[in-house]
Amino acid sequence: MKKANKIISLSLSAILLGGILGGCGNKETNDEALGTLKFGVTPGTIRTAVVLLADHLGYYEQEGVNVELVEVADATAALTSISLSKGEVDIWGTGIVPDLNFIANGSDLVIFSGTAAEGGAIISKPENVETYKDFGNYHDITIATVRADSAWVVSRSYLLKLGIDVDNDIKVMEVDSQVNVAEAVNKGEAQLGFLPAEFAAKYSDSVDVVYEVGELEPMYVCCRQVTSRKTLTDKRDELIAFTKANIKALEYYQDEANRDAIVKYLAEYSDQTEEYVYSYLFENRTVMTIAPNKDGIVDYYNSLVNAGYFTGSIDIENHITTDIYEQALTELINENPNDSFFPSLAE
Repeated sequence: MKKANKIISLSLSAILLGGILGGCGNKETNDEALGTLKFGVTPGTIRTAVVLLADHLGYYEQEGVNVELVEVADATAALTSISLSKGEVDIWGTGIVPDLNFIANGSDLVIFSGTAAEGGAIISKPENVETYKDFGNYHDITIATVRADSAWVVSRSYLLKLGIDVDNDIKVMEVDSQVNVAEAVNKGEAQLGFLPAEFAAKYSDSVDVVYEVGELEPMYVCCRQVTSRKTLTDKRDELIAFTKANIKALEYYQDEANRDAIVKYLAEYSDQTEEYVYSYLFENRTVMTIAPNKDGIVDYYNSLVNAGYFTGSIDIENHITTDIYEQALTELINENPNDSFFPSLAE
């Protein structure tokens, strides 16, 4: 079973101390050798499915870039390494809040591409689902969430638009893990919880989904791909090739004929069941996307500022670029004139 091209375990303390399934075009392997990019992954997760598929399908090799999948303990370890430009990790693609938190605290990181949109859920006890489908009941309640979880941040903005006084009518219980969110709801300590969809499914024996947050705010930004400004400058060609391969993998992913092969591979890769992988990728509202969605990132950042998580003292637009994605897409369109998928992304 292929886990990664190269496995490097990183911890924050260590950082501080010192066979192809198919193709989407007729392009042969790129003869121009580029450098190496190291992409951080967390064992057992498949939220970066498009990157995992691009690697598995040989698309990085086709584009002439060497991509190493590097196992990292968590976002803090990955983003610390990227910020220090130690060469251990070049790209992190899971989550948006950690990226923005590092940027807000002075790290010169740049978001250049997407991984997934949506992917959050509002949960309650099964017997309370119908009650909390009515937003008129969102008063004098307690909600459980991991700090700045995207499901809560986006839902909070949505509730404000409905005229709900979230600061006075809703008490926020911040816990340190997703399992504690589910436990707080199950024990009745909170009426509602906010979780990534895969965790809502994991704890479905005790809680149920009230709304998938994408039902409320379609295509809200979730996981983005981020790198350092130094890497953005020094490895621009590599990042373009990397993004081209990811867009090709997205085309493969969106073809229903490939679903069985995708599920089989990612279940093997992650040691998850095929049922879990299929549900996560093709039933839950977790949308794979490569587009950066600059406007969505800015809106999300402003939502965090309005919720009091950040001061808003930085120019977030200076930490977002669409150039890599635009160049990658333009090259794919020119190289594949008979392929309708790439122009559809441009539109």
